[in-house]
Amino acid sequence: MVDLSEIVAIWRGETKRALKSGRVLVLLILFLLFVALALTVVGGAMHQLNAKFEQQAAMAGADLSAAQSQLSEQKKQFLKMFVTEDEAMLEALASIPIVLLVVFKLTLRFLPLFIALMGFDQLAGEVGPKSIRYLIVRVKRSSIILGKLLSQITIFAMLLSICTLLMVIVARVLNPDFAAAQVALWTVKLITSSLVLSLAYLALTALFSAITRQSGIALVLNVIALFVIWFIALIAEIFRFPGEEAAMNSLAMLKSESWLAYLRYGSVWHFGDDLLHPSWARALPAALVHVGYGLVFLGLAQFALKKRDL
Repeated sequence: MVDLSEIVAIWRGETKRALKSGRVLVLLILFLLFVALALTVVGGAMHQLNAKFEQQAAMAGADLSAAQSQLSEQKKQFLKMFVTEDEAMLEALASIPIVLLVVFKLTLRFLPLFIALMGFDQLAGEVGPKSIRYLIVRVKRSSIILGKLLSQITIFAMLLSICTLLMVIVARVLNPDFAAAQVALWTVKLITSSLVLSLAYLALTALFSAITRQSGIALVLNVIALFVIWFIALIAEIFRFPGEEAAMNSLAMLKSESWLAYLRYGSVWHFGDDLLHPSWARALPAALVHVGYGLVFLGLAQFALKKRDL
């Protein structure tokens, strides 16, 4: 039986303790440094490319609107080659600056590792020194896990929102044609999709923190699991499904057909891209998959902590 009062008490206590410690500040600085580095590299490269394109267009005496239209088509070709072949997705992503999209994609690769670093000792840090005994005589073990997980989600959502706002603001400064309505819409979409994607990895981190007594081992096992998830997705993505046709001028043309393509469904990472899809028929199932994986990992963490001799 779930006791909401216990969960809320643990969530409140863990969140206050985390905010008062210097660890959250260090994590925020780490997150901001990564985003700032990505923005500097990608933003600088895109600025140079745009300046060179405008200079060449001016030297050739081309009409500026025609040049911008050509640049837009090149942007779509880039997205089709390296991001997605889905037409609806292409139209949606074409409305945001390339610098924002690329930095956001890079950040998504960083998030699972960041989550592992943020919460690897949430349970192991108390199981090892046996300080958790003071909790289990007062509250249920399930309440401990749920309260700590909710605290991790709360802190992560705060850090994620700050860094996403930074990305969007910089993208707006570098691209004045990025309309205010689009800025607001994509800020909400990017934060929401990132948070949903992170649910599975937050629960995975809780699982490894629950099954070990040493925080260092929990972190190592967590990172190994992440690389396994990425490896399965990578192997599957370099192949096409048997009988699948590849669109012209797309990355799929370079892929060979193999049954290994079906392995992508065994990795939660594969479903991350659909979280930004404009169609609910694609975005909602992807969100449910991440929630489902999160519930499985959370259930295993509950089972592991329940069976442990604390």
